Amino acid sequence: MDYSGNKISHSDNFALYPETAITTALSRFSEPLGMDKFLIVGVNGTEPIFRYLSTCSEQFLRAYFTDGHCFSDDLIQYCQQTLAPRFWSTRDYHGSTLAPKALGNLLTQENINCGIVIPVHYGGAIVLVNFFSSQPYEEIKMAYQQNSAILSDIALTLVPRIIKECPDYLFLRPTLTPKSSECLLYMAKGMTNPEISELMQVSKDRVKELVSQILVQLGAANRTEAVLKAKQSLLIP
Repeated sequence: MDYSGNKISHSDNFALYPETAITTALSRFSEPLGMDKFLIVGVNGTEPIFRYLSTCSEQFLRAYFTDGHCFSDDLIQYCQQTLAPRFWSTRDYHGSTLAPKALGNLLTQENINCGIVIPVHYGGAIVLVNFFSSQPYEEIKMAYQQNSAILSDIALTLVPRIIKECPDYLFLRPTLTPKSSECLLYMAKGMTNPEISELMQVSKDRVKELVSQILVQLGAANRTEAVLKAKQSLLIP
């Protein structure tokens, strides 16, 4: 499923990765600010990835990700263009200004009245940190105005650590062989096949084969797109 609510057939991509240390740290900092739950989602470019960390119930998460209840294109575009936190309320979703109206119903069922989304950019990837609250709208709006910088600092401090220490928690990354990974690094530096052949000490035909395999594995049409997707998937710096 993409962020406009279209379903993707690969249901096996759905996975929940609870991480005690991370969830405890985020909860310890965010709960005093009125945030009851959080949801961290890794996004490669504009593609939603079904790996995340959250204190939300599994029932809520399954509905959120499998029934078309996701972030809207508007919200994704906003997060791609800025690092600023964004406050939202369930009434926004009921009005279809941020996402499918059905998401408003789901949030209401979970007693979620409002929240704050914080985009964290890391290389070519984006991580969306969502803090949810069951507190009254006015209280959380005030908390947002007073503490959005604190919440941003929390997200900007912890998310890079999550990505560095356990990137597979948030991103589904293609598995490349050591030779393919080495070839990809040279491709990212703009080297030609003959140059890569000399550096890797393999034949030009072997390099051509490796490049073809990389394009297929990354779903890329050409070398430039392959390098871009590799950066978005955090395969290369």
